[in-house]
Amino acid sequence: MDGNSSVREDLNDPMVRRAATVGHRMAMGPGEPALSEWAAAGLELPDEPAMMRYRLDRTVDQIAEADVDGVLLFDPMNVMYVTYAPNMQVWLLHNQARYAFVGANGTLILFDYPNCEFLSAHNPFVSEVRPARNFTWFLSGDRIDEGAKGFAQEVADLAHTHGAGTRRIAVDYSTTLGITSLQDQGLALVEGTRIMEEARKIKGADEIRAMRCSAEGTFEACRRMFEAMRPGMTENQLWGVLWAEMLTRHGEWMECRLLSAGERTNPWFQECSASVINNGDVVAFDTDLIGAYGMMTDISRTWVAGDAPPTPEARHAHDLAVEQIHHNSALIRPGTTFHDLVHGAWFPPEEEYRHYSCLAHGVGQCDEYPSIPFPGAWEASGYNGLLEPGMVLTVEAYVGARSGGQGVKLENQLLVTEDGAESLSPWTLDLERFEKL
Repeated sequence: MDGNSSVREDLNDPMVRRAATVGHRMAMGPGEPALSEWAAAGLELPDEPAMMRYRLDRTVDQIAEADVDGVLLFDPMNVMYVTYAPNMQVWLLHNQARYAFVGANGTLILFDYPNCEFLSAHNPFVSEVRPARNFTWFLSGDRIDEGAKGFAQEVADLAHTHGAGTRRIAVDYSTTLGITSLQDQGLALVEGTRIMEEARKIKGADEIRAMRCSAEGTFEACRRMFEAMRPGMTENQLWGVLWAEMLTRHGEWMECRLLSAGERTNPWFQECSASVINNGDVVAFDTDLIGAYGMMTDISRTWVAGDAPPTPEARHAHDLAVEQIHHNSALIRPGTTFHDLVHGAWFPPEEEYRHYSCLAHGVGQCDEYPSIPFPGAWEASGYNGLLEPGMVLTVEAYVGARSGGQGVKLENQLLVTEDGAESLSPWTLDLERFEKL
């Protein structure tokens, strides 16, 4: 990719103007079959401009609480949150060639990859778009010092113009050179990830509508994967079905390759492979799916392939996983502290069964705050907090006998409501079927 072009796309060019408006994939919307499936499910589509406004307001509120002049964002998930303008999301995870600044006064400036300035034209709350300044070795080579200095001077000017005079800005992350160049401008840097996680943790009404659409698309994609599953397929082939159906329904990507079958289900975290699925194997997967409207649906199921029954050991592991999901889901309600959630949870004995890396975690555009550890990890890494209405969490369970045999992965996504919790994935947990409850 060439980040050095001196020719910028002209927004008055009719081709660019169309690409920025009616031709923009966010403006075009999900299309079919998603719209018909969502209508049949009785779902209401989100008001996207209202969602953009809500997210910017949440960010500005957190900026004020942190007493900083603004927040500088490089994480594509944070940039997506404030701009609702995706652009090469995965590529930008490892190339700092796009970033955004939100000032204390609510000004939102996007620094986009060269010739991509039109990609945020659908968002009326983006105040200005500028070309990003490059200061990574890939894009700038031995001119990185020059690029970093120009970048930092521009950010310092924005902080002065749109801030509150604190000379403090929040940054989610950057390169070492990016950080030191900002400090060279006399700016005090504040942890920006906290600001964004706090902003993102409470979902607005339209974010919940968007998440319901994402969940419905995920259900349909998983149902078609269930129907396609048969002995003789490889894990990769089955995982490819889910990818295809996810993309068909306006999805973005899946974070992992977590699908395995048979003996490869224990221990967990073995990624899908060329291994062939056999008759009677359990097939376990975790979607980690960034779906429609950029909202995540993070669910896990374990099924048995073919017409042979699962082993007794797999059946027992499944029973334990179901019990863990049901017990711990009942703890998700407003006012519950993270400490009480951790210490009130149930799970099979650790000395006999392997478990997942956490009991539960937040979900929004991706895995988000908070992460709820097992009791044994509380002293080393646990932190307290409170479940609040509008938060969304997934409840996790993995059960794999340490003595061997096949393992089971289950996970459900729940919305914290005013008086309890609502499952956003009210679907069967069974080994032999996958249906809505």
